[in-house]
Amino acid sequence: MKVIDLENWKGKKHYLWFREYAHPYYCITNKVDITNFYRYLKANSLPFFASLVYLVTKALNEIEEFRLRIKDDQVVLYEVIHPAFTMMTDEGIYDNCSAEMAPFPEYLKDVISKMDAIKKGQMTGPKNYHEETRLDQYYLTCLPWIDFTSVTHPMTDDPKDTIPRIAWGKYYENNGKMEMAFSIQANHALIDGYPLSLGFLKVQEYLNHPEAILS
Repeated sequence: MKVIDLENWKGKKHYLWFREYAHPYYCITNKVDITNFYRYLKANSLPFFASLVYLVTKALNEIEEFRLRIKDDQVVLYEVIHPAFTMMTDEGIYDNCSAEMAPFPEYLKDVISKMDAIKKGQMTGPKNYHEETRLDQYYLTCLPWIDFTSVTHPMTDDPKDTIPRIAWGKYYENNGKMEMAFSIQANHALIDGYPLSLGFLKVQEYLNHPEAILS
């Protein structure tokens, strides 16, 4: 982690402007093409959710702004961010889980073990994200039962919350392609429309070439 020198930082003006907002968050939903990703998973017997979490995390780590956070009234940059996500348990209610980024085979073994234990009630995640907040994480959730065109995330009244939120919906076939709604929520003080768009584009790039990421 390094502290950003505000005086020489290109994002200073926007940061100083939007940090004064009571609600500086915005969320954009876009369709992503998961055709190649879906086929690759089927051909290699890989799990959809855990694989997508990894691919998205790899993509967002490529965009510096997604690794920026406000910490103790300073802007800091993390070298790597890790995923924290919701998952369904056997009781029909969600719990929280997290993973550490590592080479894909190592990550997959660890996260599948954690998810299986949480699903069966043998292990529980944090009661809430604020019990164990890590600024080097970002949050993901999914609604695999429905397609959507927009989504909002519950937020506290703290405009210093700069952790991005990701959500995706049910995937479906459309004219021979597999598509899915995918949304990114960000704090405008650190992530404006350009890097957020780069996040979408990088995710799509990796979805088009999953063999380069999931191996």
